[in-house]
Amino acid sequence: MIGRTAELVLGIIGVVFNALAAILVGFFIVAAGDAMREEIYNDPTLTAQDADLISSVLGGLGWYFVIVSVISAILGIVGILLLRRDGRATVSGVIFIVTAVLSALLTLFVSFIPSILFLVAGILAIVRKPIDTNDNTIESY
Repeated sequence: MIGRTAELVLGIIGVVFNALAAILVGFFIVAAGDAMREEIYNDPTLTAQDADLISSVLGGLGWYFVIVSVISAILGIVGILLLRRDGRATVSGVIFIVTAVLSALLTLFVSFIPSILFLVAGILAIVRKPIDTNDNTIESY
């Protein structure tokens, strides 16, 4: 059995960053959403329809980022759990890589750091193979 400490640590840090981003953005939407909406409506250069459109788009983008971050964190947890099982490192690596690519693309590279962490963890999980200590072959010269 090979130690998978590096992959586990990178995966855990990626999950923590995604969860933290989801919590902070969700808190910002709830706490500052009304104040931001009020500022948009008080802008004299915008009509009421424009203010409604801008307000709904900004709120929608915020919740979209929260949802993508939560899904990325959940997939990271699945990758970590699969990594802990024997023989599931390749599946875990694929999940980490898919999570990294989708998270980066769906957030337009806003979640750059967690994506890099998941990508490195996925590559390590796929590339690192256990050393076979039961080599019973006899080399002849």
